[in-house]
Amino acid sequence: MGGLPGMLLTLAETGSQNLVVCGGHNLTHAMAAMRHFILRSDMGVGVKELRDGDAAAAFSDENIRVTPVHIYPTGYTVSAHEQGADESDAAAIRRMLLERAFGVHKAPEPTDRKKREPPQPQQKKGYYGQECKEAAIEQVLQKFEQQDEDRTKKRSLSPGHSPKRSSDVFLPLATPTPCALCYIVEGPEVPGKFDSQAARDLGLKPGPQFAQLVRGQTITTADGQTIRPEQCVGPARPSSLVIIIDCPSPAYIDSLTTAHQFLPFLEGTKTAGPQKDQLMMIVHSLGPGVAQDARYKKWAARFPAHVRHMVSAPEYVPDNNPFQRHLRIHAAMHAISPHTYILPQATDKAELPLHTFLDSKNLVAPKSMMMYDIEPEPKLDESMVTQLLTAEQMLAKVDDVTPPSPHPNDGDDLVVCPIGTGSSVPSTYRNVSSNIVSVKGFGGIVLDCGESTVSQLKRFLGFPRRNYANTRIQQSYTEFLKTLKLLYVSHMHADHHLGAIQLLHEWNQATQMMDPKPRLSVLAPARFWAWLEDFSGVQDLGLDRLDFISCSDIRLIDPTAKIPIKENQKYRTAVTKLKSDLGLVDILTCGVIHCPWAYGLSLTHYTGWKLVYSGDTRPCANLVTLGRAGDKPPTVLLHEATLPDYLHVDAVAKRHSTVSEAVAMALGMGAENLLLTHFSQRCLDLPRWTTANIEAVKVARYGYVASASTSVGSSVDDVEDSATELDVDDDDIDAGAGVDFGHVNDLETYGQDVAEQTDAPNAALNAVLGDLKIASAFDMSAYAPRDIKKYRYNTHRLKQVLHDEMKLFIAEESADTVEPSQLKKGKQKAKAKKGKDSA
Repeated sequence: MGGLPGMLLTLAETGSQNLVVCGGHNLTHAMAAMRHFILRSDMGVGVKELRDGDAAAAFSDENIRVTPVHIYPTGYTVSAHEQGADESDAAAIRRMLLERAFGVHKAPEPTDRKKREPPQPQQKKGYYGQECKEAAIEQVLQKFEQQDEDRTKKRSLSPGHSPKRSSDVFLPLATPTPCALCYIVEGPEVPGKFDSQAARDLGLKPGPQFAQLVRGQTITTADGQTIRPEQCVGPARPSSLVIIIDCPSPAYIDSLTTAHQFLPFLEGTKTAGPQKDQLMMIVHSLGPGVAQDARYKKWAARFPAHVRHMVSAPEYVPDNNPFQRHLRIHAAMHAISPHTYILPQATDKAELPLHTFLDSKNLVAPKSMMMYDIEPEPKLDESMVTQLLTAEQMLAKVDDVTPPSPHPNDGDDLVVCPIGTGSSVPSTYRNVSSNIVSVKGFGGIVLDCGESTVSQLKRFLGFPRRNYANTRIQQSYTEFLKTLKLLYVSHMHADHHLGAIQLLHEWNQATQMMDPKPRLSVLAPARFWAWLEDFSGVQDLGLDRLDFISCSDIRLIDPTAKIPIKENQKYRTAVTKLKSDLGLVDILTCGVIHCPWAYGLSLTHYTGWKLVYSGDTRPCANLVTLGRAGDKPPTVLLHEATLPDYLHVDAVAKRHSTVSEAVAMALGMGAENLLLTHFSQRCLDLPRWTTANIEAVKVARYGYVASASTSVGSSVDDVEDSATELDVDDDDIDAGAGVDFGHVNDLETYGQDVAEQTDAPNAALNAVLGDLKIASAFDMSAYAPRDIKKYRYNTHRLKQVLHDEMKLFIAEESADTVEPSQLKKGKQKAKAKKGKDSA
């Protein structure tokens, strides 16, 4: 589900308006459920449900017509509410909530060609526009939490009511449907060919009259002769057709193969007609086992021999990794530290040869970036397809490879695995936020779950077989799901939870046949549970086996407070169970400075380790208090470091931390190890910190947090979140939206800078850092405390890897902007020069 809201958010940022989203049953319900974390009321998104039995269930415009075909698993009875257009009161409430979240859809005026201006960036100045001092953060959080609880009790079911917020109204209950949609896609009628010689024979000359005839207009010549288009233009013909098949499992085959909409395209049927000659391509998007089912193969063989079959089935398509730039940099890092930077699983070999699907010469396996042209001539276009290397092939291109040491897990009671380490949106090199922790002998933890987390986990852990390159968590993805004990969501921003729907769905599928059926704890803001409850009407997430705990119910309020669990037996029981499931002696949250209902987390294990996760935040006294709570400082602090120090003003405006601020927070709570994550997608450089910037960080109650004299009892009055002063000017704010490698302008100068910083020890900085060990996280990596300790010895080689990648990136992007003719001339000149040099 993460793909649709993620795409809508991206389109909203580009200024797109008046979109129409088409899909199957419950699409309006799913879109209305997004109101818990999406509010784009000026976007104007309309929804068209392609419902079974609805004569209007098709999409068409001037370019394309899409007709849906509904298929169901064997034995499923289509209910009355799934048939025809939905005009119920419940549908009216859903449409009302959809409009409150995305605005009212307005059809664009045909004559309106005014260029849309891109949206202006907005600066956040506090919770919902209010200026917010860090000292008052607790009162602000309590206010929002109480309001949320009150709304939960008062939310209305009536579309006639007008509550202030869209989440004040409950979505009517919905029931998931197993319906899958296939599509018949047809382009517009193709105009006939203009016969210029026939026009000349009629006395016409090339020019405006030719154009009028092509447009279908009748013309009158100077001598009064009337000439009609059909005298010079051949007959129009129907466009080519494409069929897209979505068959999730063999249970759908009977419904698919008997669908009457496909009969006109099949050989040997009474209803076969001219449409079968228009059909040029069938895309088979098939679940496991479908392509090898005799029923499906027999049905597919009945289509005309000229039809091309693109077979997208797991048996026939290699599990290639399309993210080659990320793989290239990851392989180079794996060569430096094999047990830290895990090679993602991939293969370039299919399980079965394609000819075992059908006896046809028109079979093709899809490839990333492959295109199919329908008109004017149907053909495959592979001009954008590139060779996809496996991790092993990419590693073979690396010169200096460090051999892995044996028994990497000895003594590692705590291993933190960042799966996505970027902020805001996925990028070439980093996915959005997600982390996993495998607690030895107990089970797994997921800390935030951004979009595409499941895909990342499958490559990191291996699916369906274990990834043997991963020596730190020796489980496949499915095995990890079966032992998963906790899903934690720090706040409701989409880049931290959009992947949770898919994760919960697959957890439910993987564990529902186990005996006894396991339960999963979900620790998150209360609004996240409201989102899950709403979306469970679209997809079965196993909510009856989820134990939900609101972050506010285990929040540490002051340094002397005990665990402030509310007098609620359900929550008390859930927390006790969670501790038992993971061997924890303590689990606490605290409010942090980012957005309403944003939290930090502390986990303390009976074996002695303590993990603190910041989520997204500015430097925050509550987080320092959380880290200092109990008898042990954090073994590992996993802290966001979104922006480099020179973008401090940006960090304040967006309520994130700079690199030096994250280091100061670790020092303030006495952490033994700091793992930096959640980096801006604009920067690929290794993070840098300075003594002056670390020592400048101060928060309420503690003052300058990096100071050795700071104590729990110290107090600083009226210290604002924006009070941290760094040596930056307002002009240093980076407003660019593209990939930016820090403030690097000259790569050679940058290389010298890398060498100077690496080779010249900084005594003053070392004195400030003391025993603190620091590492920078990358996607699909694994860090035990000893890995963080060794990180400093690899920084020179890691920086060189990033330096080399920067040069490759710039060269590749420059090549993409060169015209093919210029590229050919350049190659010819280079070849000639090489010949002269050889001579």
